[in-house]
This record gives sequence, structure tokens and C-alpha cells, in this order.
Amino acid sequence: MIYMMAPSYDQTADKKKTKNKRKQVKQQRLPWKLMLSFLLVIMLMLTAWIQERSISGKEADHAALQDFNQLVSWSGELLDGGAMSGQWSLRWDATLAYDTLEGLAKELFINERGELLPKNIRANGDVYDGEWLVESSVLRLARTEQDKLAEKVTITLQIDASELEKASELKETVGLLHRKLQAKDQNVQMNIKVFGQAKHDQVLDDLKRLAVAQTVDEYLDRGTKSVTYFVNQMKQYRWVDNGSMVNLQASLHRNSEDGQLSLTLGVPLISGEFGEIVDPSDFN
Repeated sequence: MIYMMAPSYDQTADKKKTKNKRKQVKQQRLPWKLMLSFLLVIMLMLTAWIQERSISGKEADHAALQDFNQLVSWSGELLDGGAMSGQWSLRWDATLAYDTLEGLAKELFINERGELLPKNIRANGDVYDGEWLVESSVLRLARTEQDKLAEKVTITLQIDASELEKASELKETVGLLHRKLQAKDQNVQMNIKVFGQAKHDQVLDDLKRLAVAQTVDEYLDRGTKSVTYFVNQMKQYRWVDNGSMVNLQASLHRNSEDGQLSLTLGVPLISGEFGEIVDPSDFN
């Protein structure tokens, strides 16, 4: 009798092979899982950074325009004729990508209907100026520094508010320009100055009361009294040489010839770097 012997089946060896295959598959999948986890962390960090930048930009936007609106309110109590009798000068300092001033000028010198506004090109393309969106306003763009990567630009806007019908028009115009510039540089800095006839010779006391201001420094020179303050209501500020923080400056001057009082207010300081005052009729 012949017996057929069936080959033995080694279940233990088969299980080991299966286990080894699974282990190899897991080992192959592990780097992909680590990579996906790493990418997910990067995406979450990037999202958080973008949100933080957005919030920071909105806060900066809110701070600058809030300070401007606050100064409009106070000047309404201090200037003879109110805020709309004043000469407003605003300055923005921005850093742009290299050689983009011309493109910025094209974007800004355009009206709400998409029509190009006339502008002058000066200093071999380093300066652009002309009338802007509202009557008796002058916009000036000037390249102040430039290297291979970026350029520093100063933008000034002068508005004779007496030519406007209401304060909302002044606020809307300034807000529009500020947001356009902030889209180019989230860290753009805005300075504000208004000049006009003072209501009376005690307007600096009125300002201190209105603003609940802390006097940081003051001096009197040849008929001009200048005072710097720190005001909690103002969001922007500057550090001065004595290590103090300031964000509002006022200057009251009595004309020696006719005795008239002129008041200048500046946030965060009165700056002499707003550029030459330009008569809009020069562009006609």
C-alpha cells in the first residue's frame, strides 16, 4: 500500500511573513504620515500668521483713522469756524517694492469713474503731484530713498476743508487714501496737521480739557506757545528725546502785525516735513 504524504503546512511561518509584510507597509506609510503632519502644522501656522497680520492691519487702520476723526472733532471746538475752516495736511511714509512709484501714481490719480486725473511728473520721475478727488486738494508722491529691493515713499495730501460741504467728505477722502496706501504697506505711518484761526487765546486750555491731556513739554518763543501732550484717547504715539511718549502737539501763535491768533494741531507731532504748500490753481 502506498501512502501519499501531503506536504506539511507551516502556519507559523506564514503568519510571520504576513506580519512582516504589514510591518513593511506601515514603515512605508510612516514617512508619508509624518510629511502630511508636518505640512498640516505649516498650514496651520501660516493661517494663524495671515490672520494675525490681517488683525494687525485692521487695528493699525482703525488707530490712524480714529486719531484723525478725533482731531477733526477737537478742532471743531478750537478753530474759529470749526474743523471745516482749517487747512489740513496729511503725510504717509511707506515702503514699497523697488521701482513701483509710477504704478502707485497711476492707481491713485484716477477718479471714481475710472478716468485718469492730470498729474505732473517731476525730478526725473521721483515726484508726482496734482489735484486730487475733492476740490482744492493736492496729492503729492515723492520717492525719498531707493535700493535694489525697495523704495521709501512719502505721500502728502493737502485739503482746504473750507471748500468742502461737510466733515464726512473730508473723512471719506482721507480714509480712502489711507486704505489704498495701507494695501501697499501695512505698516504705513500717517501724520496729521491742521492749521487755522484760533477761537480765542485760551484754546490750549480748552484742548487740554477736551482731550484729558497730560502735558509733556511746553515752551514760549517770540509769540508762539508750543505744547506737547500725551492723550490716552489717541492710539498712535512717538518717543521724544527725553524718553517720554507723546501723541499730540499744539502751537498757538499771535501775529505781531494784526494780533490774530493761529492754531496748529499735529498728531502725533507737528511736522515741518509735509512738503511745500501748493496752490491747486497752479495745476489749472
